[in-house]
Amino acid sequence: MNNLAGIYIHIPFCTKACHYCDFHFSTSLKIKDELILAMVKEVNFRKNYIGLEKVNTIYFGGGTPSILNKKDLAFILNSIYNNFNISKNVEVTIEINPNDLTSKKINDYADLNINRFSVGVQSFCDEQLIKLNRSHNSNDIIKCINLIKDAGFTNFSIDLMYGLPEMSIRLWKETLEKAIKLNPTHLSCYCLTIEKKTVFHKMFLDGSLKIGSDDILKSQFLLMRKILISENFMHYEISNFAKPSYQSRHNSSYWSGDKYLGIGPSAHSYNGTIRSWNIKNNIKYIKSFDNEKYDFYKEELLTDKNKINEYILMGLRTSKGVSKKKIFAMLSEREQLNINRQIANFERLNLLLFKDNRYFLSEEGMILCDKITSDLFLV
Repeated sequence: MNNLAGIYIHIPFCTKACHYCDFHFSTSLKIKDELILAMVKEVNFRKNYIGLEKVNTIYFGGGTPSILNKKDLAFILNSIYNNFNISKNVEVTIEINPNDLTSKKINDYADLNINRFSVGVQSFCDEQLIKLNRSHNSNDIIKCINLIKDAGFTNFSIDLMYGLPEMSIRLWKETLEKAIKLNPTHLSCYCLTIEKKTVFHKMFLDGSLKIGSDDILKSQFLLMRKILISENFMHYEISNFAKPSYQSRHNSSYWSGDKYLGIGPSAHSYNGTIRSWNIKNNIKYIKSFDNEKYDFYKEELLTDKNKINEYILMGLRTSKGVSKKKIFAMLSEREQLNINRQIANFERLNLLLFKDNRYFLSEEGMILCDKITSDLFLV
């Protein structure tokens, strides 16, 4: 019996739009109840997607899942527990905005057996938080983390961003040090990317947004590794660090190529052979269940090349790397020769390392991960 990576629930609501975010969400809660009902209908509709395989992780992402109340979350969770084979030690994560958490909410989460928290901190600098258009400030962060710890939870992650406008090496160092003082067991550190159709993209095009050079981004990445590894964090994926035994089980399953089911508008699913994605429109998503047409998603059958590319893309991001045996077993002789030439070139440049029949990125290779993986893709 295989294990499903988990079930991801996309909550497409936010109180305001962050200037860098291109995820699907709405700032209006008018149709919240109808949407949650539609999501429960999707759970019922998808109940045979994984058969009797165990669900090891459940993840509430968004958007802002911490907008939902206990009743909303319970409605969704009950439908999942009633329709799927849930592991006894299931990891249940919820993403939270620091200013959303209250003592009542943390108790509600405990009642619902939510046992892991991902806190969207991004920065401890109030000036930076304003530029990002975040809804919290540095004081909210401290209060939020203290509520989590006072309730007895140790399994919590802090999200941070580097490469922010006018972020110096010194400010990034201070950000990491402040995060470490809060004793998280996990840190996710993402480099700012300028996504289309965001406020930052518009500012970047008109010249009003200045972002760091490649050299600055490299320095910030290397500093992050040095500081966090010295604090006993394992760098187990390019953007993720964890104390021993506190890796995100949900995200680790994505990177391992396991199956997963996505619920809600814009959510993606993968069952080993087919990848599907839900529409990015809340109204159309709801109507697809009301009229019982169930036309809320599209799908594609993955070819062997798709699967190899996906395995390389996800696997090289992790400290485990990718198996040479697994890759070469799916390739023709000609394809093996071509990818061997690429690999040999990256090894010569000390970007790719080989050990125990596995390829993985060197420190320098991590910085160039996107280029390396794209060059290794089968066309």
